[in-house]
Amino acid sequence: MNREMAQVSIQCGGHQDSVVQLSYSRNCESGYYLASAGLDGLAMLRHGDTGLWIDTFDGHQGEVTGVCLNADASILATSSADETARIWNALTGLELKSFTQPGEVTCVQLDGGSTRMVTGCRGSEHYVTVFDVEASDQNPLETFLGHTRGVRNVIFCRDDRALLTSSYDRTVRMWDRQSGQETNSIELPHHAKSLELHPDGKTVTLAYGSSLVFLDVDKFEVLQHRKMGFKVAGATLHPSKDRFICATRNGDIYKYEYSTTELQDIYSLMGVCCVAYSPDGKMCASSSATGQITLWEQKNPSDVSHEPY
Repeated sequence: MNREMAQVSIQCGGHQDSVVQLSYSRNCESGYYLASAGLDGLAMLRHGDTGLWIDTFDGHQGEVTGVCLNADASILATSSADETARIWNALTGLELKSFTQPGEVTCVQLDGGSTRMVTGCRGSEHYVTVFDVEASDQNPLETFLGHTRGVRNVIFCRDDRALLTSSYDRTVRMWDRQSGQETNSIELPHHAKSLELHPDGKTVTLAYGSSLVFLDVDKFEVLQHRKMGFKVAGATLHPSKDRFICATRNGDIYKYEYSTTELQDIYSLMGVCCVAYSPDGKMCASSSATGQITLWEQKNPSDVSHEPY
């Protein structure tokens, strides 16, 4: 494959430091939207297909470590090193609520109904905490303890009845919300770099070390384990599940066929932090340590050259 082949991409500026997480809405009547979390202390919202800037969410007193845009792009959740998680009105840009935590809040996720928020912390205690977004107080509904180092990723799964977390303790753990107990776990040789729940609600893409794992989260069974031959920075599975994208730490982004791991395309940047497919699969967003977000138009696999690299 010719790495110099022309790529249709859109460059999106605005952040002044690393963009460490990207979050797409679902398809809405007005299109779909993309939120970003930056170590410059800002979260941003833009049109997901054009990259056109909509708003900046400024209020955290430290690095923004995570972001979650809900399905209809009406509210935004952010986590920060300032020991808070915050809820924002994505339509007006106004902060709606702030939740103080006992340490750096490293990740955040909203449930399917946008009424619950889960956060992960890194501090003296490595909490995973669920809050009622609509409550008048900040009291947690549920708290999960078990990780021995800071929590890195957290997602709702199993129709919001469970949580899946990853940690710097090199484990991935499943928690049942009703019982409050850990039900499953995986020990890894390296901590997870990314943890993504597919729109089908049951397939999780897990990137760590030089490997990718595709996990059936309902059965807690490994569907595929791919050794990539390079250190991964993150990965994302296409909505159709026929291809996936994997980013390397040195800035290359590879697209593969899911069933065969045949290389389909290569994009090159510098210092890639994370990648995410749009809900229609027509764009892939990547972010970098420079603060730049790039939207890559996705070719139909039948149009892609398969010459050896």
